[in-house]
Amino acid sequence: MPGSVFQWIYCMDIPDLVLLAAAASAVFAWGYRRYHEQRWCRPVVVLLLAVSMAAIFALTLVRGGERTAWEPSLTPFASYVEVWNGGNPELLRSNFMNVLLFYPAGLLTVVLLPKKWHPVLWILSVVIVFALMSAAIEYAQYAFVLGQPEVDDVIHNTLGALIGGVCGSLIGAYKKRNL
Repeated sequence: MPGSVFQWIYCMDIPDLVLLAAAASAVFAWGYRRYHEQRWCRPVVVLLLAVSMAAIFALTLVRGGERTAWEPSLTPFASYVEVWNGGNPELLRSNFMNVLLFYPAGLLTVVLLPKKWHPVLWILSVVIVFALMSAAIEYAQYAFVLGQPEVDDVIHNTLGALIGGVCGSLIGAYKKRNL
């Protein structure tokens, strides 16, 4: 069942995915702004973050089992060069999906950080944590032959966390201002 949900999402048109992410973000922002003072709100955000992290690990380290060994791709933006040179355009979808995969984690993590911090510190913290986590995932893919480790994946995962962090900081800054 989970594989079919991930497959369904992966096969959606990119504009539809952007609309889905925007709608989910708007619902989250509305709910968080409305209920942030409730005792149950923080545990719900933590639960959503745990689900997001489980999806990240399932899609990057668990799904599909062991694969044939590949050499790591350590050249930044190699996927764009490959597409530019007539390679598989599906790489662009893969890049977008890597951004989308880490977006919820960045969004949810920021609203859990201390409100006394400056929003720039929220975003910087999210970017560092998820860049390191993405690099660790790529290393695990290499070490355990679970997929092809690519610098492009780290770049796109970090970009997704950054975008999520910026959106989350807007929600958090609104809450901070209206307390």
